[in-house]
Amino acid sequence: MPAVRTLTVEPTDDRYTIRETLRRLDGDPTLIILPWDVEKGWNHPLDFELQIRTADHHRREIAWVIEDPVRRAVARDAGMPVFKSETAASDYLDAKGHFPEPKRPARPQQPNQPWWAPDPEKPKRRVLRKQPPWLIAIESVVLLLVMGAVAVAFALAVPSASVTLRPRGVTYTRTIPIAVDAMAEEPDLQRGVVPSTRIGETFTANVQVATTGQGYSFSGLASGTVLFTNLLGQAYTVPAGTIVRTSSGSYPVRYETVQEVSVPPFGQAQAQVQALNEGPQGNVAAYQINRVEGVAGFAVRVTNPQPITGAESQTVAIVSSEDRARAQRIATEQVMGKAFNGLQTLAAQEPGRFLPNQTLVVQATPRIAYTHLVGERTDTLGLTLELLITGEAVNISDAQAVAFRALVTQLPAGYTLSDAWFEYGEAAEEDIAPGDFSFFVTGHAYATAKIDETQAVESILGESPSAAEEILAERYPLAEPPEITVTPSWFPTLPFIPLRVQVEVNQGSMNAPGMAQSQNEPSP
Repeated sequence: MPAVRTLTVEPTDDRYTIRETLRRLDGDPTLIILPWDVEKGWNHPLDFELQIRTADHHRREIAWVIEDPVRRAVARDAGMPVFKSETAASDYLDAKGHFPEPKRPARPQQPNQPWWAPDPEKPKRRVLRKQPPWLIAIESVVLLLVMGAVAVAFALAVPSASVTLRPRGVTYTRTIPIAVDAMAEEPDLQRGVVPSTRIGETFTANVQVATTGQGYSFSGLASGTVLFTNLLGQAYTVPAGTIVRTSSGSYPVRYETVQEVSVPPFGQAQAQVQALNEGPQGNVAAYQINRVEGVAGFAVRVTNPQPITGAESQTVAIVSSEDRARAQRIATEQVMGKAFNGLQTLAAQEPGRFLPNQTLVVQATPRIAYTHLVGERTDTLGLTLELLITGEAVNISDAQAVAFRALVTQLPAGYTLSDAWFEYGEAAEEDIAPGDFSFFVTGHAYATAKIDETQAVESILGESPSAAEEILAERYPLAEPPEITVTPSWFPTLPFIPLRVQVEVNQGSMNAPGMAQSQNEPSP
């Protein structure tokens, strides 16, 4: 039996993967097995015809084993040799030595022309007749009329023009007082009153100031040497900390021994002493200390042959009433600064609100805590101040509406308001308008000369570009010469139809050339 290669079609294979596999195989006969469980593909004759073409091109001898009778019939119709099983294919090879030749399906020949096409006829010869002169003349006149109509239609419909005008601009500034009324429900543009909402929060400041008060402070302990005399016939030890003092006839000043001393029998010994209290009262002259307190007073006597010195008094800084007032004033300024910024932030939490720069209101008794009392010795005085502060929040749109109306009512004649921006100033010190308080808004306006675009177009229809520029420059206050562009560029005039002329009015900006300046500021 000749060598036969088997190729099993997997569920993922299609006509193209099998074709590529056949291309890579050598010349041995190949038996392609299509199992029944391959569900997708292999249901069209083209699937098998493609394999026949590949086998013929690469001179491969192939046959198919197809278990599914439906697919087997499709492969047989495509001209492919097909067997029911591998055993049947092996028996055929043993008997014949080769697979059956593929049977090419008959292809119909393409007809030279469709069946429904009529038989071609021989072309007939046309006989040209000479037209009479009068007909030629009529045709020429009609042609000229048509060409004239086309030219007129072109002149009316095809050309277009664009005109750019930059009107003269003027800026002016007005300071507008705006009254705030907490009881109002909506802005009154005529009276210049806007409603407000009260907002508040507690703010705290911590300050420290240098004290300026002066007082006296005693520093240092007086010290010196005393002489103990033993009244006994035996040695006596005076312990450290034994209290000695001046005589009781004056205000007693007390001292204590700083070391233990042993006094011989009926003898004397010196000991160092130190005053118990600071201050110059500890400084005493010689022989002023003559009393020993406690049990030791029965055994020894004491005196001070030398003066006791060392205590001093000095001028020190203390808290004065002025220091406390100054600290409170500084803390109040800090709290008010924090309050304005904090209430601005609180007002901005609702979009479109702001807090006018007005005098804020303290709504409750201040909480004050000083670090030292008046007269207390210290170089610095600390203060913690807590205040509940409120303010009136105003909607920006309300304030701008009032200011915008004031700018519009003061427009120069023949101008229109093109742009405006505002600056918010201080609160008025006096009541200049109805309401709880007033603040000023500075409005900066940019106005441009009015230009009627329709009239501008009508005035330049059919004119040459240079004539149109002169007409527009004479009729309207312009900041710079008009820009006129005609399309096509060779067309000598502007279009005759208004719809074909496009006018653009460029309002410009504050820095545009030709802009006039007006800075009248009416007093508020």
